[in-house]
This record gives sequence, structure tokens and C-alpha cells, in this order.
Amino acid sequence: MRMAVFLGTLLLTASPLLHAFDLVPFTASYRFNIDNKLSGTATRTLEKKSGDSWRYTFIASAPLATASETSDFRFDGRTVTPLAYAQNRKIFMIKKKSSVDFDWKKRSATGRRDGKDNAIYPLQAGTLDTLNLEIQIRRDLKDLGKLAGPYFLGSPKDIAPLPFVIEGEEVLDTAMGKLKVLKVSRKHNDPKRHTSFWLARDFDYLPAKVVQNDDGAVYTIELTSYKTAGK
Repeated sequence: MRMAVFLGTLLLTASPLLHAFDLVPFTASYRFNIDNKLSGTATRTLEKKSGDSWRYTFIASAPLATASETSDFRFDGRTVTPLAYAQNRKIFMIKKKSSVDFDWKKRSATGRRDGKDNAIYPLQAGTLDTLNLEIQIRRDLKDLGKLAGPYFLGSPKDIAPLPFVIEGEEVLDTAMGKLKVLKVSRKHNDPKRHTSFWLARDFDYLPAKVVQNDDGAVYTIELTSYKTAGK
């Protein structure tokens, strides 16, 4: 399951807004379905640790399968700086782990799979992980009214740019009622892969729906609830 990409990658273009992006702790819940065969729930939680340090967590569960991702990063009000990313998956009795450590002093990242160092590559300005990529794009869109990319994803394998295209505005029926959204698609090199995002304007462009077709396997995830800390 490429859940990190499904939820971690967000983007849209918009006119400049009057208020600066305010990063606040929140919890968002989702339901997901894979090929109408496997269904489950997922939760995305943003927590402030201290000062400019934050933790973003994604947890998904279904019968006989679980997945979790964690991103530790810094945010100074303008720029997201990743520190560490980890992913754990369990399907039936099979477990898989991967992670990325970002060493900004040495300007290098180390990717690991199942505890082994599989990739070491140089970092460049703007490198993000699959979860905090969302935070950076949301900030850029709200404060600048445009994308400030290119955005580069530092994965356990390598670093690569992520291109997107804007499809237009829609009104989406959700468990929370009708939401104004912007539909965005990620461009893949593989023509058999298609990923689309529906981003809720009223929730600072949080993904309300994501659909990915990966060589015929269709994954859908939909927002069911959203709340900020203290509400």
C-alpha cells in the first residue's frame, strides 16, 4: 500500500489569501477500500512536540493488515525541515519496515529497509518526506497563493521530484457533508498508474478523497471526520 504517497502528497494552486498559514495540531479520520475487497479505517494526527518541532503520524488498519508512518520535522513558519521518517507494515504475518534519517549537517540522507542501510544520497534544499510534504505545500499555497516547488521527496530509496497537475474545482459529497474541493492529479512515469486528490478548502486543503489506480488495483480513501486541538 503506497499510503504515504496517497495521503502524504498534496498540491493546488490558489489566489493569495489574507491570513498566514497557522500550523495547529489536528486529527483526521478516513475510511479506505482496496478493489472492493479490503476495507478499513485510517487516522492522521499532527502533534506539536516543543518549540518548532512537530510529529505527524498516519495509522491505517484493516482485518489482518496494519500500516503506520511517522514523520518528525521542524517548521519555522515558512519551511518544513524533515528529521526522521519511519514506516511499518504488517500484512498477515509478514512485517516490513523502512525509514529515512535526514542529516542536515552532513547534507545527506540514509534510507533503510528492514534494518539495513540501502541508500545514502545527498540532500538538497526543499527535500521532504512523504508525510510532511503535505505541510509544506499547504503553507506555500496559503501564504504565497502558489506552489513554491519543485518539491523533492526523500524516500528510503532515493530522492526524486513529484510533479502534479491541477484538474479543477468540484463539490464533493462526504461523510461530513458537501465540501468544496480542488481536484489535483499526480503525474506518473508509468502510464498504468493514476493518482487523484480532492483537497478540502475549508480545512486548509486537507485531502478529502484520494483515488489511486496502480496497474488495475484501485485504492480509495475518504475523509470521515476532522478536528483541531481543543475543538
